[in-house]
Amino acid sequence: MQNEYKVQEGQTLFDIAIHNFGSIESAFEIAAHSGLGLTDELRAGHIISLPKITKSEQINKYVLRAIANRNITPCTGFNMLDGI
Repeated sequence: MQNEYKVQEGQTLFDIAIHNFGSIESAFEIAAHSGLGLTDELRAGHIISLPKITKSEQINKYVLRAIANRNITPCTGFNMLDGI
């Protein structure tokens, strides 16, 4: 598991949680660890330090495998294309 994550355009903490841990529950840990609020708007290119998640209920290996196999980057926030 990586220690840092580079935010992509339009990503939220929930997207980052899904992408790195396979569950939204870990978004709370990421927010606390990085000093961010759950609804803070993130800038593309910003580097977020990821916590070491040890609770197995916050890691879903099936979701992580599906994301990796499909080469998906979760992105549910507003991005520049939404304004067009």
